[in-house]
Amino acid sequence: MPCSLFFAFCCPNFPLFTVEFIKLYKILSRLGIFPFFIRTFEKLYLQVTFMKKIFLIVLLSLFGVFGGVAQNHKQVKTYFQAGNYVEAKPLCKKLLRNYPKHAEYNYWYAICCIKTNDSVNVKPMLEIAASSKKYVDADRYLGDIYYKEKRYDKVVEHYEKYIKNSSDKSVSSLVEDKLKCSEKQYALIRTAEQVCFIDSFVIDKSELLSVYRMGKDVGRLATCAQYFNNSSMPGHIYETERGMDIYFSDNNAGQDSLLKLYQRSMAGGEWDDVRPLEGFDTNGNDNYPFMLSNGVTLYFASDGEGSMGGYDIFRSNMNTETGQFYPPFNLGMPYNSEANDYMMAINEVANIGWMASDRNQPEGKVCVYVFIPNKGQKRINVDKVGYKKAYSMANLLSIASTQQDNSEVQDARQRMSMLFFSNDALPGRSDFFFVIDDLNDYNTLDDFKSDLARELYVKFEMLSETHANDLKQLQKYRDEYVLADDYDKRGLRDDILLLESKVENETIELEKMKYEIRRLEQKELYGTDDL
Repeated sequence: MPCSLFFAFCCPNFPLFTVEFIKLYKILSRLGIFPFFIRTFEKLYLQVTFMKKIFLIVLLSLFGVFGGVAQNHKQVKTYFQAGNYVEAKPLCKKLLRNYPKHAEYNYWYAICCIKTNDSVNVKPMLEIAASSKKYVDADRYLGDIYYKEKRYDKVVEHYEKYIKNSSDKSVSSLVEDKLKCSEKQYALIRTAEQVCFIDSFVIDKSELLSVYRMGKDVGRLATCAQYFNNSSMPGHIYETERGMDIYFSDNNAGQDSLLKLYQRSMAGGEWDDVRPLEGFDTNGNDNYPFMLSNGVTLYFASDGEGSMGGYDIFRSNMNTETGQFYPPFNLGMPYNSEANDYMMAINEVANIGWMASDRNQPEGKVCVYVFIPNKGQKRINVDKVGYKKAYSMANLLSIASTQQDNSEVQDARQRMSMLFFSNDALPGRSDFFFVIDDLNDYNTLDDFKSDLARELYVKFEMLSETHANDLKQLQKYRDEYVLADDYDKRGLRDDILLLESKVENETIELEKMKYEIRRLEQKELYGTDDL
C-alpha cells in the first residue's frame, strides 16, 4: 500500500510534507528498516479505517434513532391534539421509556391513561409534568386524584396552582368548588383536638347505653321510653348524680316534627314543669344530652345547623344569671364526622369519657369509643406528626395512632376497668367467679395481682356478654326459621350461618382469653407461666 494513502488520510496537508517524507525515506532505506516502517503504517491505516467505519455506523444509527423519535413525537402530537388517546398511548409509552424525565412525554402518557381509564398510577408522571409551568392541566388532574384519596393538603396545593395559572375559567369554577371543600376539610384536620382514645366497642345500637359504665357519682343515662315508662317517647335522658335535675329530648308526643331538649328540676320533693332549654335553636333534631357536674356545661348531639353530617356532638355553656344557654359550638374532629356521632358522657373523677359513632359501621351497629378528656385545648400538630397520621388521628381510623404515652393509656384502662366492674356502675350485679388455679378463685378485680390479667379479664367479660347476646339472637333466628316461608328462609339462612360463624369464633377467643388470663396471673403469683 502506498504510504501516501496513509498520510492522505491522517494529514490533509500532506503535500506540505513531501520533502520531509523523501528525506525520511532515504534515511530509512540506508538503515534497511523501510519495509518495517511500511508494514507498521499499513496496520495503523487499517485500524483507523475500521474506526471510521464504526463511527459512520454509530452516526447513521443515531440519525435513525433521532429521526424515529422525531417521527413518533410528531405522530403522538397529532393523535393527542385530535383526542385519539388510544392510538397515542403506545407511542407515548415508547417515548417515555427512552426519556423518563421528559415533562411533555409524562404529561401525554398520563392524560392518555386517564382518558382510556387505564389503571396505571399516573401520579408520578403528573408530578413531573406539573414541575413545568407549561402543563397547567397536570395540577388539575393531580388535584382530582388527591381529592379522591382525601389528601386535602395536596388538593389545596395543586388546585391553587391550577387556578392561578389556568385561563380556562369554565373548568376553574368546578375546581374552585372542590378547593373550598378541601380547604374546609384540611382546616378541620388542622384544628382537630388531639385526644387519646384507649378502647372501642362495637355493639348493637339497641344496647348502646350498656357500655356507659359511669358510676352513680356521675348520674344516669337512659332512654326516655325506659325512664318514663312510655314507649312513644323517642329521645334520651340524663339524670344528674343527685337526681335533682333531668335533661331529655322529646317531640311533644309526635306533635313536633323535631326533637328538642327540655329540663325538669325537683324542688320540695316535687318535679316542676317541663321547660325547654333556651338560648339556642339548631333548626334540627337535638338529642343525647349530658350535663357536667358544674351544672353549666352541656353536651348534646344535633343534626341541625353546623353539623358535618348526621348527628354531631355540640357543647354549650349556660349563663348562670339568666339561665339561658349560649349558642352551641361543634366539637369538630375527632369527635365528629360525616356519619352520626353522639352520646358524649364524661366521668370527671375517673377522667374517662365515652362517645358513640356509627362511622364505618354496618346497619344496626354502633362503635362506642372510650377516651381520656383533655384538661385544656390541645390540637393535633399536623406539621410535626405528618398529614397521614394527622388524618388517621382526626378520623379515628386507628385508636392506636392517637396514643402517645403507654403509661397514660394503661392507667386509663385500669380506671375504666374499675368503673366497668364497680357496683355503682352495675347496680345489682353480683361479684364474678373466676378460677386461676387450685389455690386461687377470684371474685373481684382487686383480687388480680397482674395488671395485664386484670385488663384482659375486663375484655373477657365484655366479650362474654356479647357472646351471650349473640347466642340469644341465634336462637331467635332459628325459631323464626322454623315458622318462615321459603322466601324468608333464604334470608334467615344467611343470617344464621353468619351468626353461627361469629359465635364459633367468639367461643374460641373466649377460651384463649381464659388461658391467657390464668397464665399472666400465675406468672405474677409464682414467677412462672407454666400451666
